[in-house]
Amino acid sequence: MSAVTHGMDTEAARNASNDLEGGADQITGLAQRLDGLLMNLEWFGSDAERVRASWQDQERKSLDLTAAHLLELVALIRREAEAQDATSENGGGVGSGTTVAGTDPTTAGAGGLAGWLSSHLGAFFQGLGRTAAAGGDLIGKIGDVLTGDKDWSVAAIAASALTTGGSAIGAVVNGVTGEDQHWFDEGTGQIGTPVAAPTDLTQATQFQPAVTAPRDLPSIMQGVNDGYQVGHAPGSSGDVRITRIDNGTGTPSWIVAVPGTESWSPVAGSTGRDLTANFGLMAGNPTAASESVQSAMVAAGIQPGDHTMLVAHSQGGIIAAQLASNHDFVQRFGVTNVMTYGAPIDHVTIDPGVSVLQMKHEYDIVPTLDLGGVRADGTIPGQQTSVTLPSPGHFYDVVTSHSYTEYAQSVRDQLGADTDAGRILREYQSTLSPFFVAPGGTVTAVDVPVSRGE
Repeated sequence: MSAVTHGMDTEAARNASNDLEGGADQITGLAQRLDGLLMNLEWFGSDAERVRASWQDQERKSLDLTAAHLLELVALIRREAEAQDATSENGGGVGSGTTVAGTDPTTAGAGGLAGWLSSHLGAFFQGLGRTAAAGGDLIGKIGDVLTGDKDWSVAAIAASALTTGGSAIGAVVNGVTGEDQHWFDEGTGQIGTPVAAPTDLTQATQFQPAVTAPRDLPSIMQGVNDGYQVGHAPGSSGDVRITRIDNGTGTPSWIVAVPGTESWSPVAGSTGRDLTANFGLMAGNPTAASESVQSAMVAAGIQPGDHTMLVAHSQGGIIAAQLASNHDFVQRFGVTNVMTYGAPIDHVTIDPGVSVLQMKHEYDIVPTLDLGGVRADGTIPGQQTSVTLPSPGHFYDVVTSHSYTEYAQSVRDQLGADTDAGRILREYQSTLSPFFVAPGGTVTAVDVPVSRGE
């Protein structure tokens, strides 16, 4: 490195600009490769047109814009380096090529520029690394389809493309702020110490509701409501409520209740069930949210040979379906049933040994986000057993139609109704006797704090 007594270390600046230029070339090359793969994919129809239009209008433009910003920064740094060299050759001090530290960081001298480059470029390249990983995942999925190795769903490919575009935007945000904002940074799943839920109503609190004895579908769904309530406590990053039913048979049954999305920020923070997890789950990738649920089940004491049911709302439903698609997971925890509501799970191939019921409100758009599970070749896989419930609100009231409390009420109403939905619900309920408390049986539960680690 050249000796610097004032102004810019021009050799280091030029090296940094070369690295930036290389990064811009990598992004441009990645965008071109993705463009070629997606546009040459033998995939036709409205879904194909929609995904390609989204790529051209949003994700591709984000990558191109990122590369353009990098090249602008390259030009700026090189101009400053040339000005500094000219000033030094003329015997000047801090002059036309530089300014006093504390003004514009790109012209503030060695300390200012070096510090700016270190923080802003370091943060940018952290985001760029995530963009490259997401782009690699997208290329891999498209490659699987083209080679016939695996027929990914349209939703999985689209989610991977959106993650790539979002990560690229996050890299730019990092570069502007000088700090890693962790856009779409999945991290690892973590859990805290399980806390026994009160069994006496008089001991319940706002953020620690009492255990509800499972006797029918609505009371099973209450565990999800309780999980949301515990997760809303100040400082909480989420909860999984796991209920144990012991009817004296020697083999306990477990109900694992998983709430849905609790943060919509693109910044991946301690709350694992967030926007980042939504895209990751739809793409069929591992997530901190699903990892933490599995760890919670281990911590609760579920043993091989026990009977386990997963019940979940929205994103929690995708987590449940994804976990139950793993045969080893199903065998390890004795999973026999999965019940979801307001969750898009048609794109997930659940283990055939698991009995599945998927519930949807008529006007809830969330369960349709996986496009019915349609594959890249246009085929639609065998869908899960599902029941469509009358929506509690108007077609434009998407919040009410997706509400977990409204789903429980709809199930309660339909169980007593002479409708097709009521018949399906009663038939499924009749298969769940291991999960209902019998006379003389006991019911306990634990709340397991879940979070995302670095």
